[in-house]
Amino acid sequence: MLALLTLLSAALVGGVVYLIAGQAPAIGVAVLLLVAGVVAHLTSGGARRGIGAVLLIAMLGAGAYGGVLAIDVLDAVNTTEGVADAADPDLLTSAESKLSDLASTSAFRLELTEPELQAVVQDGVAASSSAPIQRVDLDLRGATRDLAFVATFKAGDLQASGTAAVTAVDGGIDLDLGPLEFGSIEVPGVAAGAIESLLGAVTDLNAALAEQRASVQAIEITDDLLVVIGTRATTDVLTNDDLLGAIRDQAAVAADSVQAPPERIGPGTLAGLDEPGDPVILAVGDSLAANVGVDDNRLGFVSRVHAALAERDGAAYGLVNLGVPGETSGTMLSSGQLAAAEARLAAREAAYVLVDIGANDLLGHLTSPECGTDLATPECQRVIEQTLVAYRENLARVLDRLTAAAGEARIVFLQAYNPFSLGIGESQQERESSAILQRLNAVAAEEAARRGVTVADGFTPMQGTTAATSHMLDPEPDIHPNAAGYDVLAGAIMDSL
Repeated sequence: MLALLTLLSAALVGGVVYLIAGQAPAIGVAVLLLVAGVVAHLTSGGARRGIGAVLLIAMLGAGAYGGVLAIDVLDAVNTTEGVADAADPDLLTSAESKLSDLASTSAFRLELTEPELQAVVQDGVAASSSAPIQRVDLDLRGATRDLAFVATFKAGDLQASGTAAVTAVDGGIDLDLGPLEFGSIEVPGVAAGAIESLLGAVTDLNAALAEQRASVQAIEITDDLLVVIGTRATTDVLTNDDLLGAIRDQAAVAADSVQAPPERIGPGTLAGLDEPGDPVILAVGDSLAANVGVDDNRLGFVSRVHAALAERDGAAYGLVNLGVPGETSGTMLSSGQLAAAEARLAAREAAYVLVDIGANDLLGHLTSPECGTDLATPECQRVIEQTLVAYRENLARVLDRLTAAAGEARIVFLQAYNPFSLGIGESQQERESSAILQRLNAVAAEEAARRGVTVADGFTPMQGTTAATSHMLDPEPDIHPNAAGYDVLAGAIMDSL
């Protein structure tokens, strides 16, 4: 009986101390009680009875105290009746206005003040009828690059406090909750799900970003601001008026000074995006895979490469083209294109998988206010560095999933070209943008090499040609290739094979 009493008291008292003070004090108290039990076992008479009484009182007290705490916590996290506080309407309007302004940009720097972020989160809490939270108060902390919060529950007087790390994951905002404290009780991370609706309201912010087809690349936190940096999935990346004006001035004097390279591959034979045949050639990527810039899919690089490979291999390959205009490495992970590719690869054997992704991660920034006039500024270089870090992480996930799903298919990654390499005299913008794109392509080459993925050099053969191989000198400048440019890119892929 004494042994059982010792074990129960050590477990109950240790458990309560763990909730209040943490692991180390809990272990210390439990060991002390176990030692007391051993001492009682080795003694007799009054000493034995005294120690036993102490153990019994400790067990009963801890059980009663722990029971009351447990009831309070369970009541707080399970009571959803009642009305949550409304978000401040002016602050919410200000935050929503900043989000809607993203629609006019290809790259963005979204700055939400602490009160605006709190309004967004509080609006999400108020919109959820199943949330046990009445109100949440946030505190951005620049020193630790996270946020602290205090949540007030609808039931009782209990409050929960804790911290959350804010990071960019798969093109969205992710919150990683640390340990929670319910009043004086520290609840381990495994119990965090009980109040995740508190910060789950940030999914509303992710949903708003998704509506703008925005991909988050980096997050900065100061004591006053949450700064979200990223790009939008759009085919209109040339939004800087000064840069557009400079390109138009170049177009006015260029005339026919640049000629497109002679055609090598020629148009494809299949105009559809899903054509029968076994095995298939599968293409995933951005507007290049999606044939933006030509009015016939047979003129894009995917159909051209399909025809060339079918002739070279003597095979009646099918074709599946899942390319999405404006796709970034972040949106590829979240938009459904990658999942669709995995499903197709599970259903149909593939011979080749063609991948192009990354240009939109970067090009929007090159025409942004931070970079549009001078790519060498510290502000621009900082954005570029953040973009390359996010690109590496996203591309690693993309290639991991494709290599796992592709089986014996050969995967070919097409590197990005520089649309500013017009060939009519190297400007500072062209020289600096080429250097930056080469850094992007180096990241892709490194990640591809780690996974045995073939790399096609789409950069070098397009250098100094985009006045003739793209729509950059059109009345409305456009970075996308024309038919001649797509033939160059198809040639680059065939060269890699």
